[in-house]
Amino acid sequence: MHDDLDRRLIEELQKNGRESYAHLASTLGVVEGTIRKRLKSLLDRGIIKIVAVPNLLRLGYNFMSIMALDVKIGDVRKVTERLAEKPNVCYLTVVTGRYDLIAMVAARSTQELSDFIENEIATMPSVLKTETFVSLDIVKAGASLLDTTQIIRNFNISPLKENQESVNNSPSPRIYH
Repeated sequence: MHDDLDRRLIEELQKNGRESYAHLASTLGVVEGTIRKRLKSLLDRGIIKIVAVPNLLRLGYNFMSIMALDVKIGDVRKVTERLAEKPNVCYLTVVTGRYDLIAMVAARSTQELSDFIENEIATMPSVLKTETFVSLDIVKAGASLLDTTQIIRNFNISPLKENQESVNNSPSPRIYH
């Protein structure tokens, strides 16, 4: 069962995934054993995963861009497999609408982004056209460039059984690693 304590625990861990059980317990007003049990449950059920997330800006990747790709019908999976192997591609999704794929691409310079487009994207015959949006200023993002704080804060915590029924009845996105 999820409740407000689980939600608040997730919020605290989003600030610092390495926070001690003692500090979390003190902050949330519960005993340390409760934190251990709740965290283990959240991890075991796949509700959260604690990972290290690099700060791309501090690593010199100052040019973040979103690239929309129009791909020859029937070749979408082939292109996604090839793009997923590229280190500059941080996020890749198959979408509906005007384009077939959306990629988030990190580069250290405009030249590196230009080289990526010219040497990687342009060499794929299945890519019919692209539209690249270079980020000028990141206004909202978490450590992973996806800020989920408000999603968690506003998440409707209900018993696992109700949430699980909803999850089981909706299609799951495919995640390729």
